[in-house]
Amino acid sequence: MLILVMVSLLVAMFAGIFVNDLVRQNQRQERTTNALAQAKQAMIGRATSDDNRPGSLPCPDTDDDGSAELFSGNDCPSYIGRLPWKSLGLPDLRDSDGERLWYALSNNYRDHGTAEPINSDTKGNRTVHSENTAVTLTTEAVAVIFAPGAPLGTQDRHPSTTALCPTTGTTIARQRCAANYLDTTGGANNATTAGAYVSGQHSNSFNDRLLLITTAELMPVVEQRVAREMLKVLQSYKANSGCNCYPWPDLSTGFSDFGLNRGRIPGYDLAGTTVPPYALPVDWGVSGAPTLPQWFIDNGWRRIIYYAVGRNFLESSGAGCTSCHMKSDNCTR
Repeated sequence: MLILVMVSLLVAMFAGIFVNDLVRQNQRQERTTNALAQAKQAMIGRATSDDNRPGSLPCPDTDDDGSAELFSGNDCPSYIGRLPWKSLGLPDLRDSDGERLWYALSNNYRDHGTAEPINSDTKGNRTVHSENTAVTLTTEAVAVIFAPGAPLGTQDRHPSTTALCPTTGTTIARQRCAANYLDTTGGANNATTAGAYVSGQHSNSFNDRLLLITTAELMPVVEQRVAREMLKVLQSYKANSGCNCYPWPDLSTGFSDFGLNRGRIPGYDLAGTTVPPYALPVDWGVSGAPTLPQWFIDNGWRRIIYYAVGRNFLESSGAGCTSCHMKSDNCTR
């Protein structure tokens, strides 16, 4: 009986140690998971609410001060660096090993006027693999967020010493070199400027954790913001232009097409050969009518956003509407 009691106590003790160790591991993983998720949410919020280029994201932080880097010409100084947590209005996020998060950005989503227009047709251009280059998670990542974990192998993160950085090809402080934080596995290297990147199982040579923002995740949220903004613009047009109506939509040229009650928002001359008015019966910015947001024009949203107007809310209650249906296009609001 005494032996059985001792064995039971030993089993209970080792079970308790195992459970406690498992709890600690889960808590560590949860801390990293929460940090990555908080960063992703903030970045999507930032992209959605940008006043000048909805959908755009800030340059990565390359000097570890928490702020996005300013542009060098029309490019980010680097498209990989630390997450600019101050610029995103975040606390100083850390993973379970106390390391700040890193971040890679698709260059066509940078917040600069010379980047290609950012709209529903804009695709992220960063590739991310799973385990190895034979398995691709996406080729359209807008951004990749990394939790680097503890240093592995020859990674040296000393803040006051410099060395040649494989990521940049320059001699910089070890603490600023992505290669001292991000790992390689399956033929892909996370410490590169443009990828491809890889998510893999933890091992003695790989402990990065990744969270992606893909085009398919980001754009629907941005589209909703753009649609809300344009609804406000159209409502302001109706309320302030003196016609108590919405503008005639446009089919293809950029100008209102008299008689149509569905199409694109008229906005600017696509061919560049004629002059305003663009919107009828009252042009934008005339007689109290609002103006179109510049980002709406610059980023090509006019080609993508469509609207339909009930006959009752067109010029002269839709007397000239040729595309209206007698019943279905009569509206009370």
